[in-house]
Amino acid sequence: MVVHMEWKKFIVSWVLGSMLLYITLFLVSAITMVIAPFNIFDVGGMRAATDPVMMLYYLYPVLLSLITTFVFSVVRGALKGSYIEKGLMFGLIVFLLLTVTSWFIIITTMQYPVGFSIEMILNGLISYPLLGILYTFIWEKCPYCSTGGDQG
Repeated sequence: MVVHMEWKKFIVSWVLGSMLLYITLFLVSAITMVIAPFNIFDVGGMRAATDPVMMLYYLYPVLLSLITTFVFSVVRGALKGSYIEKGLMFGLIVFLLLTVTSWFIIITTMQYPVGFSIEMILNGLISYPLLGILYTFIWEKCPYCSTGGDQG
């Protein structure tokens, strides 16, 4: 199987996907703090906020967007329906792979605050379907995201 990368769509998806993940993470975190407040830095095993290595923690949405953009570019042909339906299906797949499995590990092996689980589940339910819809729009509908040099 040969995958021809459409680089403009890939880069636009990655950048806008990263921004979307940061925005939804911020909004879901604000909602969670009203429902079940907790301090992530009080969770066992977390480094101090001042630790330079914590910068990598804040790069998580960029890395996640990079990986999901690549996966989407490979599997998008297998998704069926409108671009909304395709995006929702991709988001559901990401939710199942990331959120459900992580949540299972956390509730069965760790004593994290309830707010942590609520935030993780809400974030997955909101951000991953939106991410899938964004990717599908960029790859199928965006008039500014195609160039004559793209191959697909």
